[in-house]
Amino acid sequence: MTPTAPPDDACGALRALLAREADQTVDAAARAMSDAIVARHKDCLVATLFYGSCLRPADDGDSALVGPGDASERLMDFYAIVNDLRRANRGLLAALGNRLLPPNVFYLEVPHDGGRVRCKYAIVTLAQFRRLVRAETLQNYFWGRFCQPTAVPFARGAGTRETLVDALADAVVATVRATAPLFEAPFADRDLWVRAFAESYGAELRPESPARPAQVHDADPARYAALTPAALAVAGFAATRDAAGRYSPVGDPAARRRARRAWTWRRLLGKTLNVLRLVKAVFTFEGGADYVAWKIQRHSGVRLDISDWQRRHPLLASPVLAIRYWRRGAFR
Repeated sequence: MTPTAPPDDACGALRALLAREADQTVDAAARAMSDAIVARHKDCLVATLFYGSCLRPADDGDSALVGPGDASERLMDFYAIVNDLRRANRGLLAALGNRLLPPNVFYLEVPHDGGRVRCKYAIVTLAQFRRLVRAETLQNYFWGRFCQPTAVPFARGAGTRETLVDALADAVVATVRATAPLFEAPFADRDLWVRAFAESYGAELRPESPARPAQVHDADPARYAALTPAALAVAGFAATRDAAGRYSPVGDPAARRRARRAWTWRRLLGKTLNVLRLVKAVFTFEGGADYVAWKIQRHSGVRLDISDWQRRHPLLASPVLAIRYWRRGAFR
């Protein structure tokens, strides 16, 4: 089946929903983290994107306020959209890695409300982000993440925010276009998104439990129910709904075979690129030593002070640190 041209009203509905998400007010901890990223990268920063498990309704019941639950125990996920990779990475080699195999990942922690809040944030240019969330990009690393709720705490100008909303819509459409043709029988909203997340996680080296795809959907089922009809239409699928609210299959057998082959290639490509990103992160993950130390302290209660030399030379320092952690009982 060949996708049809999307109707304008579906494009508008999809974009309006994602614009509301992008414009939502983040809580004080997430705002502090966004401000810290802005301060660190100054005028080469174009925007910050806040997404992931920490983006959820706050505990105070204010549906317009989102952010982490217990901020001191969570690691927030951000993207920093920049206009100069060399300045953002503070070095030519790291910038080259960021250009050839985006993103580069940084760790940041800042004081907030008597404690500390933490995040890992990834750096890409706006052009990279726009290209990598589109359906034409085989790998799902970007569109598999940004089909999920995303807030934009900072954007340099209204035009940038509009461009980012367009990119977020592209990510949703890419996910639906890759997943919907897999179904041979009628499918519900939940079926579509749980399958999408399962396929996406399966194409990466991610330690996610089998229950995780359903948990991501079930955290905000109304959001995905609202997205689905518009996303299917924008993706070019003329799906109809039956009395039970299920969508008719959108692909013929040939389309299903193509979709399955594409996911097979994504698994091969995605896992390969994940290995390469891990290798790259050894040399470019700024703050990685502090991140590992915080993770070990959080899970074992063992705290070690990391020296400046160990931060600058994590590969050389790692055997000594591992022995010290072992002696303190952090792991057996």
